[in-house]
Amino acid sequence: MNNVSSTAQAARLFDVGGRAFVVTGAASGLGLAIAQTLAANGANLLLLDRDEDKLKETAATLGKAATLCVLDVSDASAIQAAVDEFTFKRGTVDGVFANAGVSGGPGFGTAMGATLGRLQDQDADHWNQVLQINLLGVLHSMKAVIPAMKQARRGSIVITASVAGMQAESFVSYAYAAAKAAVIQLVHQSALELAPFGIRVNGIAPGYVRTGIANGCLHDPDVEAGLVRRIPLGRLGEPHEIQGLALLLASDAGSYLTGGLFPADGGVLLGTPVSNPSTNSLS
Repeated sequence: MNNVSSTAQAARLFDVGGRAFVVTGAASGLGLAIAQTLAANGANLLLLDRDEDKLKETAATLGKAATLCVLDVSDASAIQAAVDEFTFKRGTVDGVFANAGVSGGPGFGTAMGATLGRLQDQDADHWNQVLQINLLGVLHSMKAVIPAMKQARRGSIVITASVAGMQAESFVSYAYAAAKAAVIQLVHQSALELAPFGIRVNGIAPGYVRTGIANGCLHDPDVEAGLVRRIPLGRLGEPHEIQGLALLLASDAGSYLTGGLFPADGGVLLGTPVSNPSTNSLS
């Protein structure tokens, strides 16, 4: 007879069945992948995005598990109203994935960097637009769920950061990198405050993942070839490769994880690989 405790079974560890989650930026990319894995494991979802057509397509594939709301995460009152209605219907909210973000234009190391991405080209109005979504949008999303989580004395907040907030990165814009660095500190600061309420706060820091951000440039073969040389695993990531980590942080499998930042970057933070040896060579 197997004497292993049932609490060690994956089905129980990663069970999110019947729980209620909010996912921002849910219409595509990482947000869509996160929504898919939560729905596939029985969660109820509030999906937020400003792209109405794509959001409807997403909701249609997820069925009755998904409630959708078209809004911009920079609108604090709109997020609060949507979350309040969702919480009232579900009785609580168990987690939020604050994922929505924009690229903010080219970095100084890209083809357009010489005219748009340099430090001297930075525009305060443009920065404000990026920060409103990538930083304040995260803050608004967190604030909207905290009252219900405090009342329940539990909850999981997961923020999409980026390896661009952890090291200098010429491929991304100044505003994007700065916002993601700020988001990482927001993870740490809020995790410390909210831990006594049983609320966990963690961040996922993707590397080069093939999504539609930056006008879909990661689908350009020339761009991909340049980036792949910098990735130890030798390829771009795919959105579905974030799903296991998202489920870990959403579920009781991650019940003792808070204040953490989890890179999903193919090894980019390790440094540039020395070479790309043949897979047939063991020497």
